[in-house]
Amino acid sequence: MTLLIEDGFIRAITPGPESPRLPYALPGFIDSHCHVLPSGLHLTRLDLTSCWTPDDVLQAVREAAPQVGPGQWLQAVMYDQTKFEGSNHLTRHDLDRVAPDVPVLLRHSNGHASVANSQALQVAGINAETPDPEGGEFRRDPSGEPDGVLLEKAHEAVTAAAPAPDHEEMVHAILAAGRDMARYGITCATDMMTGRYGLDAELAAYTEAARRGNPVRVRLYVQWFQVLGRNAPPIQEFQAKISALDDPLVGFRGLKVFADGAIGSATAAVYISYPTTGGLGQLIYPESDLASILKNIDDHGFRIAVHSIGDRSTDLVLDAYAACLDPSRHRLEHAMILSDKQIDRLAEIKCKVTFQPEFLLRFGHAYRAQVPDRAPLLKRVKTVLGRGIPVGFNSDRPIVPGNPWDGIQSAIRRPEGFDPSENIDLPSAIRLYTQGGAEINFDPDQGQLITGMRADLQLYAEPPTPESQPTAVYCGGELSYQA
Repeated sequence: MTLLIEDGFIRAITPGPESPRLPYALPGFIDSHCHVLPSGLHLTRLDLTSCWTPDDVLQAVREAAPQVGPGQWLQAVMYDQTKFEGSNHLTRHDLDRVAPDVPVLLRHSNGHASVANSQALQVAGINAETPDPEGGEFRRDPSGEPDGVLLEKAHEAVTAAAPAPDHEEMVHAILAAGRDMARYGITCATDMMTGRYGLDAELAAYTEAARRGNPVRVRLYVQWFQVLGRNAPPIQEFQAKISALDDPLVGFRGLKVFADGAIGSATAAVYISYPTTGGLGQLIYPESDLASILKNIDDHGFRIAVHSIGDRSTDLVLDAYAACLDPSRHRLEHAMILSDKQIDRLAEIKCKVTFQPEFLLRFGHAYRAQVPDRAPLLKRVKTVLGRGIPVGFNSDRPIVPGNPWDGIQSAIRRPEGFDPSENIDLPSAIRLYTQGGAEINFDPDQGQLITGMRADLQLYAEPPTPESQPTAVYCGGELSYQA
């Protein structure tokens, strides 16, 4: 088979002798829910992935603290208390013993919690008198003092006090993330929370990274309050900014809203309490506020992507989507805990759903600790597909490494402890990471190797399997990675 490529598109496909060296081609993978800039920044921070005990974490912090420069923070990633016996968090007092002189922030692997030392809390202005933010919690000791454990909006409040990257740091981080994704065969990635470091600054960084040859296309879902929040600039200013983007390379797709937290930190909003905390998780907004936010976004004509992991929050999102004029324009992100009734509602309203099957591979220990009775039926991919609901696979990197083949493997052969009746076949899993990703992203010219599509493809020396790595990757007909 020969592909005729002109101007970055597949213009014709003709049969012919296959190359003996590179006979197999797939469309480029599409990571339709990830965090591009944070993925690049993540590569520069202390990685706690290999830390399985509190002592492991504290030793890593102790060794890294002397390398922190003046005015900088020690920021670590992939902290996960569910690995510890008893699943108990470290506290600021633990961190103070090994790093008393620099601000320290341990970001939870799910991105919805963290642990800060006393220096970090002080810089952020957090003390016993600081009230909990709506949709978050500063966990406190018996005396009422914050103990350093930060959940949801409280985690965001302290994270925001850390030094922000400048323009060049952001551009370099985006390019680093793009190169890392390209080696996995990814040709398009959707940043699912644009604006964390300032919307104008991030739009400028993504645009400049594309100019410098970012090897992946980028799609943006912007934090909703940056556009329609109380302090947002006039909507016309935002529309002018996104109209100026070079959409084939960097394109705006919609607004992102968080409805709840995550299972690993026991903050996903559920109906059955967590055995580790006795709580029901965290709704980021009161029920009526969430409905109003989603209606406002829909009324303004924007597409919506809502993070909802727990079954309690998902019911609220489905209620709001059902009231929209066209729910098929909107997306439900994660949908980890789904009842049969909720799947029926998804099929009825036809909103799109994204799954991250790699989560089952990476966080099985956390799910078994936090939702032991419901863990086997997390991410009911086969059942949802069987109801004709539009689905796309993705990674949510950097909370996982983000190799699409790991996600595909977890979808066709769910890890031990997860119900195998939800396994799907290999062609379906590949389709959900290619054509399914394009449909979720509203990119009708991507995801397939047919005439008229963009020439985003990956080549393999052998028939592709979950153990494969691409030999070469092309984005728009241009070589973006070669082994």
